[in-house]
Amino acid sequence: MTAEAAKLPVPEGASARITERQDQPEHLQRLKAYSRYYQLAHRWRRARAIGTFGLAAIGPLLSLLVPSTSELVAAVSAGWLVVGRTWLSWMEQRRTLEAVRAQELFDTKLFLLPWNGSLAGRPPAPDDLAAAARAIKNDGPYKNWYSIDLSGTPWPADVLLCQRQSMVWSRSDHKAYGTTILVAGVGWFLIGLVVALVADLSLAEYLVKIFLPSAPAFLDSLDLSRLHWQHATSREQVQHKIHDLWRDYKAGTTVLSAADCRQIQDSAYLLRRDGPRVPQLFYRLRRSRVDESTRAGTMALRADED
Repeated sequence: MTAEAAKLPVPEGASARITERQDQPEHLQRLKAYSRYYQLAHRWRRARAIGTFGLAAIGPLLSLLVPSTSELVAAVSAGWLVVGRTWLSWMEQRRTLEAVRAQELFDTKLFLLPWNGSLAGRPPAPDDLAAAARAIKNDGPYKNWYSIDLSGTPWPADVLLCQRQSMVWSRSDHKAYGTTILVAGVGWFLIGLVVALVADLSLAEYLVKIFLPSAPAFLDSLDLSRLHWQHATSREQVQHKIHDLWRDYKAGTTVLSAADCRQIQDSAYLLRRDGPRVPQLFYRLRRSRVDESTRAGTMALRADED
C-alpha cells in the first residue's frame, strides 16, 4: 500500500457505503437539524409572503369599498415593502445560513470529504444540532436521503453520483417554482385589470386603489421567478461539470479525486447559501416524482458509460 493510499478514508476501490451509513443516528440528526433550521427560515418568509399577498388581496378591495382608505392602504403597502425586504429578509437569511451549514456537515461527514473552513467557517456545534433536531420527531422523511443505486461504485465516484442527484433535484424544483410564481403574479395582475375595467376606474384610481397595494406582490413574483430561473441555470452548469467528471472517470482518461468532489461540494454550498428558497410544501408535492426521475437519470448515466 502506498503512502497516498493509506491516507484514503476507505480502502482503495471500496465504496463509502453511503446508502447504508446515511440512516445512522448521527447523520439523521444533522438532517433533522438542517430541516428544523429551514422550517424557521420559512416562517420568516411565510410572514413576509402573508403580509405581501394579504395586502395585494385586501388592499384593493378595501380601497374600492371605502375610498377614504386609499392613501392609507398605499402607505401601508409601501411601508411593508421596506420591512419585508430588510428586516424579514435578514431574519430569513440568518436561519437559512444555519440550515446550509448543517446540511454541509451532513454531506461532508457522509461523503468522507474534508470540511472547507475558509468557505463555511467553523462546523455547527453538536449541541446546537442536537437541540434543533429534537424539534423533528419523525425520522421517516430523512431516511434513504440519497436514493440512487450506488452498487459497485467506489469512492469518490459514489459521492459524485450523490452530488449529481442533489444538483438535478434542486434544479428541477427551482425551475418549476419560478414558473409557478410568474404564472401566479401575471394572473393576479390580469385580475386587477379586469376589476378596474368592470368598476370603470380611471387610471389614477386604478393605480391608487389596485396597483399600489398589489405592487409588493408583483415585484416579489417577478423578482423571485427571475432568481429561481437563474438559480436553476447555475445548477445546470454544475451538473454539466459533474457529467464531464463522470465521463472522464469512466473513460479512464483521468483519476477522479476527492478534490474534484470537494470542488463540486463548494459549488453546492454556495448555491444553497446564496440561492432563493423553495417552499417545503412545493418540495413535498413534487418529491416522489422528482425522486423517481433522478434515480432513472442516474441509471441511464451509468448504463451509457458501461
